[in-house]
Amino acid sequence: MTYTPAPLKALGAYWTAHGGVNLGVVGNAAHTSGYHLGRDRIYDGTGPGLGDNDYSVKLARDKAGLTNAASAIDLGKLNGSLPQLREFSIWLVAELMAKPMYRRDFREVIYSPDGVKVQRYSALDNLIHTGPGNGDASHTGHTHLSYLRDSEGRDKIAAFAGYFAVVAPPAGGGTVDQFITYAKPKVATVPTGTWIYDNEACAAAAGNIQVSPGRTMPVAGKNAAGTVILGYIDTTPTETEVRTYFAKAGSVTIKDVPVGVTDCTAAVAAAVAPLQAQVGVLQTALQQAESARVAALALADEAAAIEKDRIAAAEGARIRAI
Repeated sequence: MTYTPAPLKALGAYWTAHGGVNLGVVGNAAHTSGYHLGRDRIYDGTGPGLGDNDYSVKLARDKAGLTNAASAIDLGKLNGSLPQLREFSIWLVAELMAKPMYRRDFREVIYSPDGVKVQRYSALDNLIHTGPGNGDASHTGHTHLSYLRDSEGRDKIAAFAGYFAVVAPPAGGGTVDQFITYAKPKVATVPTGTWIYDNEACAAAAGNIQVSPGRTMPVAGKNAAGTVILGYIDTTPTETEVRTYFAKAGSVTIKDVPVGVTDCTAAVAAAVAPLQAQVGVLQTALQQAESARVAALALADEAAAIEKDRIAAAEGARIRAI
């Protein structure tokens, strides 16, 4: 039987805790295809499930993660207001477009920005699509979120958190947990296969990430136990902000960020290459010019010898005539 996986149940509870209406995860009888259904409803054998023709089971990640779990949620009014739902939906799409770390598990968001038109944000190409086939009119009254099926066990709340963040100290005061940072900026080399964690204890959690391929990430600091606090960089970074993760002590290599020194080797090589080509052309031209000069001198010498002989012959003829 199609069921609601724990991360989507937690997301629905988070949404309602912040004043939203959770319209549900598992599709009703009217749903015959899509991410609101699990494998049992899609492949029911007799219909109305569409089987392999269902668009929600065509991608490699959907095929790999297909279970009886639904993989979508519908969000209703926020604080009793559709305009607030639309405001949140616009914010969420902008957040996903700017931050690959949040959109990596999303499939799409179907929503209305103004209560009139409906549009669809696709995390696959990171674009907003409009027109027929991108959501029906029912989405003027709710926002549909769907997730790639292999993300069933991963956290779904992090992408929402920035919208509901409250910047205020806890009641009665309080402090932020202290950690060590560096006077000189540092980065960490994170090898392929390294686990980075969404919690300071580096404990198993749905939001943890196994880095692949390995890459360099900025270092915010480390705690007293030596756990490194990283800024997560996607494989194709476009974000202007990064979310922090934790890496176990010794699992990454930390080094200074060079300051005031620019490695221009590649730029110099790129600039020198065409100059070297021009030098080669000039050298060839000079060699050809020198050959032409030598040939011209030889011709001149030959002409001078002929003229000398002509003058001598003329002088001999003149003397004989006298």
